[in-house]
Amino acid sequence: MQFILFVGANNTLAAEEVSVQIKKATQIYPNIYRFEMDSIDEAKKIADRLGCSIKLAVLLDGIHPDAKSVSKEIKAKNFSLTLLGKQENTNKLHQEVKDSLERGRFVIPKDEFGVSPVINKKHKIDEFFMDLDNDQVWQTIWVHNFQHWIRKDRHMPHIDPHAGMLPPKIARSMVNLVPLTPEGKTLVDPFCGSGRVLVEAAEIGYKIAGVDIIANQAQDTVENLAALNFSGKIEVLDATHLSDKFSNIDAIVTEPFLGKSKFRPDEIRYIVPGLEKLYLGCLKDWLRVLKPGGYVVMVFPWFNDGKKVYKTSEIIDGKLNLSYNHVKRGIFYSRPEADVKREIVVLQKK
Repeated sequence: MQFILFVGANNTLAAEEVSVQIKKATQIYPNIYRFEMDSIDEAKKIADRLGCSIKLAVLLDGIHPDAKSVSKEIKAKNFSLTLLGKQENTNKLHQEVKDSLERGRFVIPKDEFGVSPVINKKHKIDEFFMDLDNDQVWQTIWVHNFQHWIRKDRHMPHIDPHAGMLPPKIARSMVNLVPLTPEGKTLVDPFCGSGRVLVEAAEIGYKIAGVDIIANQAQDTVENLAALNFSGKIEVLDATHLSDKFSNIDAIVTEPFLGKSKFRPDEIRYIVPGLEKLYLGCLKDWLRVLKPGGYVVMVFPWFNDGKKVYKTSEIIDGKLNLSYNHVKRGIFYSRPEADVKREIVVLQKK
């Protein structure tokens, strides 16, 4: 069976996440990927697992992109038609389908990605994407659970918007950069903060554990996990001493301490050496913790003082090359108006 997956335009990790989790997916338009799977249930399962996914549609075999054919597929009171990958006006097409049905109400799509998941769920819409060039019609069969994502972003017991926390969808995408099936595997976040990464790892089936050097942060993680009925081994510990408490870990996924939140450009050259020393200490210690072939997905900040760009990820180009394979570099994520650019690096223990 053939499917198309719509991903969030603001998730800059989407392409990498899809390539890891859906091996043969191909991008057919910006933010739209096409792939094959054996069943609708299997496709929905992978869409639900991804952090970047917004909407999933299935190819309707034998259905042509004309009013008569599409009208036969409409079962709900409301329907919507979008020309796949195009921003053309579809008012005439909608009216033709409605006239053929002699009932129902159409909803005009917002853009080439169709109606929003919120509108789709709220109004129970039969939504179709029409590919005129290839004589194909696709029907939406799944939209992401936006209410659950909003809850995790805004309504957990401990949420601090000023603490620079990863958005839940970005945290999920980072977890999915680990090329492992999660069942039976253990994932650790050594800078767990309020537990964003661990929540996402637990939701897709990892055994989880985390540490934070600040006791209050570790407790926040425990309570946020408990709010979603998850638990794991959470310790108050320096991330450079992870091996004091852990061993045989399959994956480490983390956004580490990135330095103080506010700084002057002239302070950057003093901040960077301290961060590099911290990250180097962590990566050396984590070699004792990871299983052979285990993975690290880690954020490395880039700073720009107007004269020079400081790339903290360059620490892995030295002696660490003897211990880690570079699986992927140069994946970037930055919050709007952020002073720090985040590079996400995927490493594998040799």
